[in-house]
Amino acid sequence: MMGGIAMNKEKALKKVQRRKTNQMDEMGLEIFLESGYGTIAGAVICLVLICIKAFYNQPIQDVFSVYCFIFCGQNMYKWLHQKEKLALFSGIIWGLVAIFLFIVYISKIS
Repeated sequence: MMGGIAMNKEKALKKVQRRKTNQMDEMGLEIFLESGYGTIAGAVICLVLICIKAFYNQPIQDVFSVYCFIFCGQNMYKWLHQKEKLALFSGIIWGLVAIFLFIVYISKIS
């Protein structure tokens, strides 16, 4: 009986180890959904601001900068909780793009 239980544990362990690494577990799915809500809300606000700024013929790089910072925050949140290197890399890239767009905006208004 004990041999059967040990065998089942070994099979279960091998099955978990063979599981695809790109599949999200429950925690990963929860983090993805939580960060997604903020991204959707940010996108709606940015879209409204872009429309207003375009109507008044003003530069819109600041709004795009905010949107990129939202993606930066989303990826950093994911990295903080799951320690995925891709999320860290994506967060850094989005942050750099956001800073670049903000610098472009500052240069346009000055």
